[in-house]
Amino acid sequence: MQVANMLTLGRILLSPVFIAFFLVDSDWSLLVCVMLAVAIELSDFFDGKMARRLEQITDFGKLMDPFADSIARFTIFLCFLGAGWAPIWIVATFFYRDMLVAIIRVFSLRSGVVVAARKSGKIKAWSQGIAILLVLSLHGLARVSSLPAFFGSTLLRYTTWIAIGGAALVTLWSAVDYWQGNKSLVLQAMRPSPSAE
Repeated sequence: MQVANMLTLGRILLSPVFIAFFLVDSDWSLLVCVMLAVAIELSDFFDGKMARRLEQITDFGKLMDPFADSIARFTIFLCFLGAGWAPIWIVATFFYRDMLVAIIRVFSLRSGVVVAARKSGKIKAWSQGIAILLVLSLHGLARVSSLPAFFGSTLLRYTTWIAIGGAALVTLWSAVDYWQGNKSLVLQAMRPSPSAE
């Protein structure tokens, strides 16, 4: 199996591992979660570069890469939701955006069109990755910090919401950008098919 595809599959396999360590809810497990999140983001960064450099671009990679991204990051945001670190409406934004893009990709394949990656998608990925690492780092630091006045629960909660909320705004913008760039494919599929003679 090509290296790039192995990295893509690795992101999917790391997702349940992240959940397992997150549920342990201890100082050391949170540190492991930070390391897993870093591994996920590095995998996303390098798999495309490796595929192009080694000329290993495959249909599998084109299809699974965005799904692996969605699965890995949404898994982490679900953990944040379960821990009470993020409100459900923010996490729902990530889910609905990814489902919208997935639907667009399905209709594009039916029309024989490949939906190209858009700049907004890359910016969305970076914003979510930064938010994830920032939130995990802040909560990890809050556990071991000797500065409770700074890392108080109220300040930590609002800082977390600002970080995730900022990523949600970028994600919402990316959803609008993908829809505006590809809505003709979906609208075309909604039109009645001509009757066969």
